[in-house]
Amino acid sequence: MIIRSQRVVFDGAVRPASVHVHDGAIARIGGFGDVPGGEEIIECGDRVLMAGIVDSHVHVNEPGRTEWEGFGTATRAAAAGGITTIIDMPLNSIPATTTVEALYAKVEAMKGKCHVDVGLWGGAVPGNDDQLRPLLAAGALGFKCFLID
Repeated sequence: MIIRSQRVVFDGAVRPASVHVHDGAIARIGGFGDVPGGEEIIECGDRVLMAGIVDSHVHVNEPGRTEWEGFGTATRAAAAGGITTIIDMPLNSIPATTTVEALYAKVEAMKGKCHVDVGLWGGAVPGNDDQLRPLLAAGALGFKCFLID
């Protein structure tokens, strides 16, 4: 499949281009006219075609404070703004994501609600150093910690 647009954001510039997709992944980016015969073509006209944005600092307050911001509203808003992945901060939800049990509670809370990809940070706080390796093994992408009192 080839996706063409007059405004492709690539390599620090906006220009006409064709995006060649094979097996669900971008194989290459070519000139606008680089369209071999027999390929399915999706024409985007002058709509901007760009890579998805990752927001690595999002406070989804679910579970525990879902009325402030839950996975449904946070990920719908992200998608509307061109964000394809959010990484949730660990310390605003109840429970805070500082244990494997809390990480699993967060994963359970997001089921069926996400409109974009979601990753989870773990929280490094005084007294949970024994949880850091298990949190990584359970799927936390890394850790947030404060370096002051």
